[in-house]
Amino acid sequence: MPTNDPNKVRRCERKPKTIPISLVLEDQCKLDGSAFTLDISLRGASIRTKLALVPGECVGVVPKGDLPHAIPARAIWVREDEGKWTYAGLEFLDTTAA
Repeated sequence: MPTNDPNKVRRCERKPKTIPISLVLEDQCKLDGSAFTLDISLRGASIRTKLALVPGECVGVVPKGDLPHAIPARAIWVREDEGKWTYAGLEFLDTTAA
């Protein structure tokens, strides 16, 4: 019987990495400079933020001190931790056409 192993369905290997980031919600003009990654891959990241996110919402990810612009991403899954933090899985969006 096949098992549902998440490592077998991942397109890119995730690496545990804590990187301070800023999240930008353009539709709501909100910014969280206290967010950070929990793990990261070429296609996305798990993050912790103080912003309330919903699945499907687009956000900009700005690694502190690394890039002058936001990396476009979309929240794939979201869960809240007793109203203090929001944890989310972000998928980086394709920017090759830009």
